[in-house]
Amino acid sequence: MERHISGQTQNRNDSALEIDEINVSPQTVQIHDQLRQARLRQARNFAWALLYLAPALILFALFSYFPFFQAIWLSLHVTDEVGNPVRFVGLRYYLSIFNLDGSGNTTYLQSLLTSCRFALMVVVLQIVLGIGLALLAQARVKGIGIFRVIFTVSIAVSLASAGVFWSLLYNPSTAFMSWLSNALHLAQPGVLNNASTALPAMAIMTVWSGLGFNFVITFAGIQAIPVELHESAALDGAGTWKIFRHITLPLLTPILLFLLVVNTIQSFQAFTQFNVLMGGPGPDDATNVFIYQTFLSFWMDHRDGFASAMSIVLFLILLLLSALQLGFLGRRVNYQ
Repeated sequence: MERHISGQTQNRNDSALEIDEINVSPQTVQIHDQLRQARLRQARNFAWALLYLAPALILFALFSYFPFFQAIWLSLHVTDEVGNPVRFVGLRYYLSIFNLDGSGNTTYLQSLLTSCRFALMVVVLQIVLGIGLALLAQARVKGIGIFRVIFTVSIAVSLASAGVFWSLLYNPSTAFMSWLSNALHLAQPGVLNNASTALPAMAIMTVWSGLGFNFVITFAGIQAIPVELHESAALDGAGTWKIFRHITLPLLTPILLFLLVVNTIQSFQAFTQFNVLMGGPGPDDATNVFIYQTFLSFWMDHRDGFASAMSIVLFLILLLLSALQLGFLGRRVNYQ
């Protein structure tokens, strides 16, 4: 009886399969073939894309990803004179940077705070002055093109060349610097020789160096705003300030967010101007920014592991600041 029932069940299953095969239309088979061919084309295109990207991926792996992971590995070790890890120390270097190891050495934490103060001076001024110059460049007056070129001159000047130029301006032997030293009642002649004015002087030089870039980006953003919006607002009786506040500024928010992120990163990574103008930590370590302290730890003290830990800390700080800026301010950006 059981064999007879099993046989009937098997016959019914076979019959169902035959009916399903019979009910499959040629159109369904054709659709399945087309899907299979589309998958094959996607796989083939992906393989070709990887082949074309291979040179760039290899370069990124050799000069970006490999050094990054090697820096993480070195930051956990004491290294010898040539940079080879010799002893595992874990997170000791990271604790020392933030003065959490009980040593009482606040040099590295103070340099990080100096970088924060420097970034606050530079980023705000660069964005505000970039907006101001871009608005001035919108004026419909004769010869405005000449001023637009002048506003972008700093783009063509390297930081090293700008450092030499500003070192001549900051020379205490000049009449202007002598007058300024007397006006500010500085203990030492020259703004770079005093702890209270050295960092602001470096910030002014950095603002000038990045002003051309900020002007070009902001000017392009203003040019992209439809003229009809400004004309309609003017016909409705809106003044210059209201047009700027309610039309120009909201439509510039994507540009301003981009400049905020880029300028913040560049300010924390500023090194060339400090090396050219100061050549050291400055008076009372007033210009000893975090990136310059990293340079001293690596080249002067030959502490490759510690310098690697400092570079990783800087990377994490910039990553966190960028994420906060994009996350918090990105929701307030008007992309319409």
